[in-house]
Amino acid sequence: MQERYRTLHTIYEIVKNDPHPLNYLCSTREIILRHQGGWQQEHLDALADEEMIIFKRMERIVICITQKGLDTAKSFFVSQKHSL
Repeated sequence: MQERYRTLHTIYEIVKNDPHPLNYLCSTREIILRHQGGWQQEHLDALADEEMIIFKRMERIVICITQKGLDTAKSFFVSQKHSL
């Protein structure tokens, strides 16, 4: 799996149990704390370019997963589960 999709999977793991995962305001701190291995800002930029996440500027920058990102993360998660 490409590194940016590992980052997407981390975001998915953070939001998946929220009743409104597309509205969850995920901080970069949450991603850093949950991500297995290193991640880089370029991963988030690439995911935003692919319309998997969007950046929102509030008091600090937060990240929201898009429906496309949610669907992609789910498909990776299911395919990895079956390959175990």
